[in-house]
Amino acid sequence: MHLLLVSPVVGSLPNGTSEIARIPGWRVSTAETYREAIEQARDGDVDAIMLPAPPSSSPGSDAPALLTEFQTLIRLIDAQRIAALLISDDSAAMQPDPRSLVEVVSRDISVAELRGRLAMIDRYHGLVKRLEQELHNMERLSKRLNVHFREIDQEMRLAGRLQRDFLPDTREPIGNLRFASVYRPASWVSGDMFDVFRIDETRSGVYIADAVGHGMAAGLLTMFIKRAIVPKRVNDAGYTVLSPSEIIRVLNDALADQSLPQCQFVTASYALIDHRTLEFQYARGGHPYPILIATDGIVSEMKSPGGLLGLFKGEDFPTFSTRLQPGDKVVFYTDGVETVLQAGPDAALDTRSYMRFFEEHAALPINELMACIEQHLDSESGSLNPRDDISIVGFEVLRKTAQCSDS
Repeated sequence: MHLLLVSPVVGSLPNGTSEIARIPGWRVSTAETYREAIEQARDGDVDAIMLPAPPSSSPGSDAPALLTEFQTLIRLIDAQRIAALLISDDSAAMQPDPRSLVEVVSRDISVAELRGRLAMIDRYHGLVKRLEQELHNMERLSKRLNVHFREIDQEMRLAGRLQRDFLPDTREPIGNLRFASVYRPASWVSGDMFDVFRIDETRSGVYIADAVGHGMAAGLLTMFIKRAIVPKRVNDAGYTVLSPSEIIRVLNDALADQSLPQCQFVTASYALIDHRTLEFQYARGGHPYPILIATDGIVSEMKSPGGLLGLFKGEDFPTFSTRLQPGDKVVFYTDGVETVLQAGPDAALDTRSYMRFFEEHAALPINELMACIEQHLDSESGSLNPRDDISIVGFEVLRKTAQCSDS
């Protein structure tokens, strides 16, 4: 340990200082002026300093310069985090910053007490230095982590924006069907995916899928789902429109081939609508049942069997079929919507309380129904930090007879 003794005036340090400071293992150097002490301390090799305060009344023209050099040395000691004993005639009047390692002691301090204070510095100086180094390392790590987190945040924002770009534009009707949707990721990217599209002149398809969980892993899985759902098979003779049952079966087998972890699975529903006959066919794999809001206001679930996707190959997913009427609405949604649409303090005890929401708003057009759901979600507590992804897509059969084209 390197101890610097500063003595700008003869006899300014307590008697016996030189002998006490020569503790085995310590390296002791001296400085005759504050300026010389500044030069030695600036090198960063000094571990502890013992120095006297400047005299309160110093004759001659050097007094202001001496005080300035003393103040500069004290600032350097604080900046370098050097342990120091400041010898002063008035220790009560020269209290340094509480965060400083400078300790003020009286000039008439006993040799025994001075020896004890130096021994304490010797004992704890290394520990303080190590703690300060650890804090410095933590600050450096914190800065690096902040940069890293900013980069991740930018990448996640981009991923979320790209995922939104894959969602369909539902502002314009497709033939005699008007679509509308709600999309609320729990984080930047979502484990939900849905799409609506025209298959040919007479048929359109709609699907909704939910990869378990949310975040990047689930978001990446939705891209796989989008690629795996192909509504028709093209061959030399033309094309064949696949049934909902076959679409879900192909998706299940494709997911099972990926050998996903057992905790990673997918639910999905796929529907096929004929614009001319209004025949509605759908199949599901573990997904919540679609809701049919009939033109007369009756709300019901369209039930169809089908287990979770991605667990076992070769599973069957039967097709449910019905014929819609002008004014009917069909709503698909992902898991979690039932909870946020529950009404009343005792709604949690009623697993079907969310159905009353659709019954109360059954007369609304599909786009106004979705807007009403958006308002309901915004009014819920915790809407800025949802626990799960929320996605809803629905369509309404327009009462006006549709043409075969999109115009």
